[in-house]
Amino acid sequence: MGKSSDFYYNSNTENWDFETANLKGSFQPEGEKNGLKSLIHKSTGVDVVHSKYNWSLNLFMLFSNNLCMGQARLIDRTFQVERDKISISYSPVDNSSSQDSNLFTVNHKVALNVIYQFKEPNIVDIEITADFKWPYPGYEVFLSNYFNPAMSPFVYVSGSPFDEPPDQPKWISPDSNDVFLGTGLVFSRDQHAAKKSIDGRWDRIWGLYQWNPQRYYALPMIAQVDIKHNLAAIIMSHPTDCFSVTSGYSSLNPKDPFSDQNPMYMSFFGDDMLPGDVKTVKARMVVDTINTSLDDLSTGAYKDFLDEYYPGHGGIDRYIRSTTLGKK
Repeated sequence: MGKSSDFYYNSNTENWDFETANLKGSFQPEGEKNGLKSLIHKSTGVDVVHSKYNWSLNLFMLFSNNLCMGQARLIDRTFQVERDKISISYSPVDNSSSQDSNLFTVNHKVALNVIYQFKEPNIVDIEITADFKWPYPGYEVFLSNYFNPAMSPFVYVSGSPFDEPPDQPKWISPDSNDVFLGTGLVFSRDQHAAKKSIDGRWDRIWGLYQWNPQRYYALPMIAQVDIKHNLAAIIMSHPTDCFSVTSGYSSLNPKDPFSDQNPMYMSFFGDDMLPGDVKTVKARMVVDTINTSLDDLSTGAYKDFLDEYYPGHGGIDRYIRSTTLGKK
């Protein structure tokens, strides 16, 4: 892996800018809309981040079984910049006396530390460490990303015996369909992971979205593709770290939030956690041109991700779920 890019403070925007061989962008560590403010692929000039909803790799919702603990966006935090890294610390919040369980009340007894790192030539890494002060079954950190509306969502799904060819993982691009119109499409690791999206954790706070479990993912990878420029932004994680990915669909209705916002989400952790437990999860965004196919680009990038963080991983095929009717 090449050397990382150093951050430098932009006094005009009050953000932290960076530049690698292939990318340049801006990052905001503070405020509700913290995260990637822009991420431009230099040779095409395409900014993969949404110009209106311009915050990606953003810690959004915090959940446990049948429980919303509020938004990470509302938690007080501190940050530190060290050359190529920005570290953000979220303090535990104890609002146990509050009777509210909604989008704007935070009661989250977990200390979070999040590290963002930009690497040559086209990589953004994120590492989330959670230090638990309270028992939380089915704990979840819900990561939000909002992409350039000119791009289209893709999800890497497990094979099916009814595909051609059968039982082979594939990238699919969901289109608007009466069956799931207005719902978030959840692609999970397995049946146990799929249940978390419909266990009631969302019901008490938001009637706007219904979460709709779909096929299993082959790997926890999502992508947005700019067909005109043959450019892809891919986000990936390890199956033990990310239990579900959520996509919208291509829609021509500007009032549909999945058209307006073009969002994609990742759900991290998913375990039953006890006080004193400390766990770290990792994810990576890669932005690159598609020279042969999205499959070749993504599997190569995923192998690099495994090689760097999970040495001795045994090969990418070990992690791919080959059929929706079988086991890994």
